[in-house]
Amino acid sequence: MENNLAPKGNHVDPKTKQSQLKTNNQSETKEYIEILGDTVLPKNLLYSVLISICFSLGGYFLGGIIFPLFTEERMVSSYSLLLGIAGCLTGLVINSRLFKPTRTLNECEANQEDIHEIFKDLQLDPTKEYEMIKNDPVTKKEMVDLGIIDKFSGSGGK
Repeated sequence: MENNLAPKGNHVDPKTKQSQLKTNNQSETKEYIEILGDTVLPKNLLYSVLISICFSLGGYFLGGIIFPLFTEERMVSSYSLLLGIAGCLTGLVINSRLFKPTRTLNECEANQEDIHEIFKDLQLDPTKEYEMIKNDPVTKKEMVDLGIIDKFSGSGGK
């Protein structure tokens, strides 16, 4: 029984950053961008940033209005900052509810060509990585148990 080296496939092709989505028997193409190692729709990213800015600055400025009514003047800016941070957290919760992850992972058996592409994408030298694995008995045992050491070593080690 062979195991997978890595989950492969994301509905976003990293080379073209486009996805074919079938909805209501129609095919529409959505353009994605990559940010912080993930792919997102630019529209959703823009909305998320705007929501976060509105809630954080709104909390800060609201604090500047309401805290002088019942606290010392020297504490107003500190409390306003705390209210702005609470606004950031509120924006985070709202964004996580509005914009669910759109990626899907499809597992498939990886061949040598796929493994070479993975190493190239991650900018790894397979020979150096294999040497590090050989010198780490825990990692080597895990890879042997998973049945992937032969695929890994065949991609540049040995």
